[in-house]
Amino acid sequence: MLLTQFIDHRWDITQDQRYSLNDNTKALLKQIEYPLKIDVFLTGKLPASYLRLQREIKTLIKGMGEYTDKLVVRFIDPFEGAESSKALIGEMTQYGLTPEYIISDQMQALEQTVVFPWAMVNDGSKTLKIPLMEKVLGDDEQQKINRSIAQLEFNFYDAFFKIAQKQKPTLAVLTSHGTSEALKITDFMRSLQPYYKLASFDLKALENDPKKTLQNLKRYPLLMVPNPTEHFNETEKYLLDQHLMHGGKQWWAVNAVALNRDSLFNSGGSTVAVGRSINMENAFFKYGFRLQNNLIKDLNCAPVVLASGTDRQTQYLPYLWPYYALGKPKQKKLFGNHSGNVLLPFSSTIDTLKNLVNKTILISSSDFTQTLQTPVSISINEALENLNPVLFDQKPQPLGVLLEGEFSSAFENRIPPVKLEEEKTTGKSKFIIFSSGSIAENQVDKDNPLELGYDKWTNNFYFNKIFLKHTVHYLMGNQKLINLQKKTIELPLLDFQKVENLSGFLKAILLVVPLIILLILGGVVYRWRILRFGQ
Repeated sequence: MLLTQFIDHRWDITQDQRYSLNDNTKALLKQIEYPLKIDVFLTGKLPASYLRLQREIKTLIKGMGEYTDKLVVRFIDPFEGAESSKALIGEMTQYGLTPEYIISDQMQALEQTVVFPWAMVNDGSKTLKIPLMEKVLGDDEQQKINRSIAQLEFNFYDAFFKIAQKQKPTLAVLTSHGTSEALKITDFMRSLQPYYKLASFDLKALENDPKKTLQNLKRYPLLMVPNPTEHFNETEKYLLDQHLMHGGKQWWAVNAVALNRDSLFNSGGSTVAVGRSINMENAFFKYGFRLQNNLIKDLNCAPVVLASGTDRQTQYLPYLWPYYALGKPKQKKLFGNHSGNVLLPFSSTIDTLKNLVNKTILISSSDFTQTLQTPVSISINEALENLNPVLFDQKPQPLGVLLEGEFSSAFENRIPPVKLEEEKTTGKSKFIIFSSGSIAENQVDKDNPLELGYDKWTNNFYFNKIFLKHTVHYLMGNQKLINLQKKTIELPLLDFQKVENLSGFLKAILLVVPLIILLILGGVVYRWRILRFGQ
């Protein structure tokens, strides 16, 4: 007994090794040079499920303490000493610490509890937020807590990684050729800044000096091309091709179909979708894929909010909109076991072609898919119609593809438009293509960018930001941030319907069994006293 007081070690005998830290986490903890102050705000008066989450946080922090003595942890109740809860919530929200509102049924009365599922870590020079709650559309309360517990180690590792990172690699974002407006990709770019330096790149800036343009482009290990709408001329195409042949990675989100969204969602209520060409089709074909000029309609889709009624009777109601496909990431090696639905508006089919490049489907439509060939007329009134499952009879269509391996140049056996030094006809690289140009675009409210994946009209939150961040991490070779996502924790879920059906029987058992045990123990003690003291 005395010996155990001096031994501080735990044995993890759980089947899923939930209390064992990843090797990357252990290595990172050992590298921490300066004290890290961690403030955890998930404390105070908490519902039972959140108390379980709090216990898991304490267990994780205790486990991390075995590999470093540089963690200074405090559990702070935000409401303690606060004069006004409303003012406190407003102040915390300004710092990006949004509250979680929990409605529970207590003695036939609804009770609302406000908690802050956040932690903050500070190394003396910068402060970072650590989310303690992971929400995915469709999760119930138990699934949400279980998902959050499974992601705790990754969220803490992610924050420590950002603080410990001393040198950031640089990636480029194409700003020419009608790519996404800066305001629309602000949140995605903001989410990448803790890991990488971001540089804007204008392919047209040095039109008369293609050699210098390629030289500048080759400085970046990754080029991101979000939603281009203008043609690439042959010289520009050749420069992009040579960037890929020289090992530069590329990330594209392209709409193969053009439509006027203002006409669709404003007074017109209808538009015509037509095929769009950016003059990259033959290059894409050479790399091993083809963007079809069609539109995906998916039975697994996100809603669109429409006005119903007139004047004071107007109501804004959500209706399923099959052009807003919801895809589920397919590759657990990239996105782990806890991915959610990704919103891919107005997507098209990606056909993969046979060549030497390896192709991996990252995301696809559901088993209930319909494709429409362009040109095709689209009306917002389609959202008001009942969806007929019989029409959605096509197999899942690829909406995002990863290509990696030895690429052949699109200008192989062709006369290039310009003469460059060190021209290459083959090259080893990686390439990601999405068929929804707006997959990385956030909504805007009063000229302020909202969080990527958040829909202000329905209050739904989709998985776009985390999904896309991981695709960038993969292209940049940041495997450590991906590996932790693979951690799986199997936490049993209660069947509330079964519990409700058996509630009467269980209450009777809990009432009667203790009394029977007491009677038996009392009888045994009474009999023993008679035998012991009967004479």
